[in-house]
Amino acid sequence: MATPQAGLFNEPGRSAQYLEYQFNNATDQDIRSALKAAAAPVEGAAILFAFSKHTWERLGPGWTPSGLQDFTALSSAKGHVMPATQRDLFVWIVGEDRGDIMNAVVQVTQALEPLAELVLDLDGFKTRDARILTGFVDGTGNPGTDEKKRAAALIPEGEQGAGGAFVLGQKWTHRLEPFLNLSVVAQEKIIGRTKETNIELEGAELPPESHVGRTDIDVEDVPMKMYRRGTPYGGGSDKGLYFLAFACDMGRFTHVIDSMLGKTDGVTDAMMDYSDALTGSYWFMPSQEDLDSMLAG
Repeated sequence: MATPQAGLFNEPGRSAQYLEYQFNNATDQDIRSALKAAAAPVEGAAILFAFSKHTWERLGPGWTPSGLQDFTALSSAKGHVMPATQRDLFVWIVGEDRGDIMNAVVQVTQALEPLAELVLDLDGFKTRDARILTGFVDGTGNPGTDEKKRAAALIPEGEQGAGGAFVLGQKWTHRLEPFLNLSVVAQEKIIGRTKETNIELEGAELPPESHVGRTDIDVEDVPMKMYRRGTPYGGGSDKGLYFLAFACDMGRFTHVIDSMLGKTDGVTDAMMDYSDALTGSYWFMPSQEDLDSMLAG
């Protein structure tokens, strides 16, 4: 049985770095050599790699998981935009201690600097109670057991790419002042959960335009569950959420995004009135065995 890359399911992961790269004219062998150096073990940090469709087909073992595609720009009738900024390589570094993460960041960036442009470099963090900058708990909708998390995130055995995962990465910036100036009740109706107690609104209390209402969906009686590992990021001038999610098939991403943008019924996600997507990429995160095979050429 194929195994996912180490660290994918290690929670909480209180510190993270999100690195998105665009390769220059380096040879395939140079890229493999650089990735091997970047992947050397670092105590306390997990270093995980995911690849665009083009990059996996260029470097991979001659097959592509079914459905893998580039992210394409999308918009809603209300003018919300999800831009496409498809990059070649995603490196996710995650652990508990910021010092360990920075040791890994130095290793990865030094290895890749000669042959790739670092086009996104974000540090992420988790608060003690997993709240994001809006004050709401994030990730509550994740599958509740390890078995369900793996089922939602990993390509099943028997399919091309088994043990790996499809990945969606988006940088969202918050417009916090107008959101936090709303009453708590109004904020809860936008998110679809209570702020203090983190209880999901139900029935008539759950607005169809709420974030929960738009993303907690079923398609043909199949819940569109994904496994989310994003975190807040930010400083004084720019702050928000790096949304990072893993799914067993690409359809889970596309159905949820279509629902957020109102493609299905014209109702758009109210959260997008206060948060803007700045990037968007899809990747394939191979199993450890498939990654090792690719690196071996």
